[in-house]
Amino acid sequence: MSGTGARLLRIDAVDAAYRQAGAWRSVLNRISLDVGRGEPVGLVGESGSGKSTLASLALGERRDDRRITAGRVLFEGTDLFAADRASLQRLRGARLAFVPQNSAASLTPTMRIGALFREVLGRHRAASRHARPDRTIEALLADVGIADPAAAAARYPHQFSGGQQQRIALALAISCEPALLVLDEPTTGLDPIIRRSITDLLRRLCRERGIAMLLVSHDLETVADLCERVAVMRAGEVVEVGATRTVFAEPHHAYTRALVEAVPRLDRPATAGGGRVIARTAV
Repeated sequence: MSGTGARLLRIDAVDAAYRQAGAWRSVLNRISLDVGRGEPVGLVGESGSGKSTLASLALGERRDDRRITAGRVLFEGTDLFAADRASLQRLRGARLAFVPQNSAASLTPTMRIGALFREVLGRHRAASRHARPDRTIEALLADVGIADPAAAAARYPHQFSGGQQQRIALALAISCEPALLVLDEPTTGLDPIIRRSITDLLRRLCRERGIAMLLVSHDLETVADLCERVAVMRAGEVVEVGATRTVFAEPHHAYTRALVEAVPRLDRPATAGGGRVIARTAV
């Protein structure tokens, strides 16, 4: 069940498979997960555990080489895989937004930042029930910490650092006031100081705007800092779910314990077996 407010996203007993070499191979097995309105939820697990596939399904992404063989994905009561494509287009960008691991992937290199925002706002703002007419491009950029936003709007993506590109991608994602923000490894590849600033920004956006988040990450420290609840995935299954502090401080499943033990501590030398999550993230 969701931990905050009314249920916004419901992933209900979903099985999914990919087509490989002419055969269908199961990748998700009876996955169930809810996200409440305004709730930040983390999704962790090793590479290949299925967490990115689950995040993709939360966005209603359809692929010819993938199918849901059981269960449903409901967003605000709409079955994303039974809805027509026009309905999905109205939801994406306006009510559902996505920030990829590589922020540059959401920033068209040949378009100036301002033009990119105008395109997105022109396409989705009319469909957004919470869009505010006074939200200008410059205000959005300023809100995510971009200095001199008017000048920034006239520049191209390659003229910004990686951390700045990630902030711009976030501003673009929230421009139409979505209800749910899906983030796939948003802090990967960033140095610790920039990673901390992005984490602080995400926390503020969630708190001030009431945006729910589904955060896919292998970074347990970031998840502990941001998320009220966490789901742990392994081999296409959710093996543990609960309050983040409790799951990381007192993990019940052996796999969760292994994940936590593998995170180095800063208060003692690393050992062959790794170490627990540093105290401020585990309690």
